[in-house]
Amino acid sequence: MKKDKKQKRKEIRCKKGAVESLRFQMYWGLKQLGIKDGEILYQQADAELESILALDLAQVLLSIKVFIDTVKQIFSVEPVANKGDFIRSIVAIALGIAKLETLGGFETPSLWNDLIRQKMLAVYYPDEVRNSIIAWAKQNTYNTSTYLGHPIVKFNQIYLVIKRAK
Repeated sequence: MKKDKKQKRKEIRCKKGAVESLRFQMYWGLKQLGIKDGEILYQQADAELESILALDLAQVLLSIKVFIDTVKQIFSVEPVANKGDFIRSIVAIALGIAKLETLGGFETPSLWNDLIRQKMLAVYYPDEVRNSIIAWAKQNTYNTSTYLGHPIVKFNQIYLVIKRAK
């Protein structure tokens, strides 16, 4: 009985920490993009974040961000701009999971319901480093697989499909 309470408290603290971390990193990313508090994109990001939190995706997005940031550090490469499933999300762009050349209008927060149903979300990397990224992911305890010839990095609720940019 005591163990169950401690475990539940630990899980609640972990989720709360992930939510706060995601919120902070999103706001930091928006500032880095030059979006000021009160602008329409900032308001859309807040609404989208609430949708993400309602779907309990905070920890998943943070894990994907860590993966993308580590790939950036090791291979000096970012996801290809204007490609992939995350480019419709201002939160993903603020976190650095996706890149856009110019910021424009974004969809409503309901887009995350569609993305979760899709389950397999694509991120594009340059052809010359994609295989190295997958080899690195396999060596560093990421759960990897393939689907229709495309390598996948598995996260809790989302599978990240690593595709080649041509």
